Amino acid sequence: MDIQLKKWGNSLGLRIPHRLAESFGWDENSTVEMLEVDGALVIRKKAIATSLDELLASIPDDFYYPTDVNDFVNSGPEGQELL
Repeated sequence: MDIQLKKWGNSLGLRIPHRLAESFGWDENSTVEMLEVDGALVIRKKAIATSLDELLASIPDDFYYPTDVNDFVNSGPEGQELL
């Protein structure tokens, strides 16, 4: 697919065809980031920051800490730690 770059102020702009934007789940409110990778331009949707409440809600009910972390998580303070 060839896309013609156009002057946009002091920059260059390009239009993303609707079919392509739709296949990536992009719309006019999406934020994308552009990266240069090995001489190629990579455009990808920028991840939206998750709130703490959303993050905690995503933890499955059957979650358990791995054994190497369990002792730490379930231990109490043993010195002058600041909480």
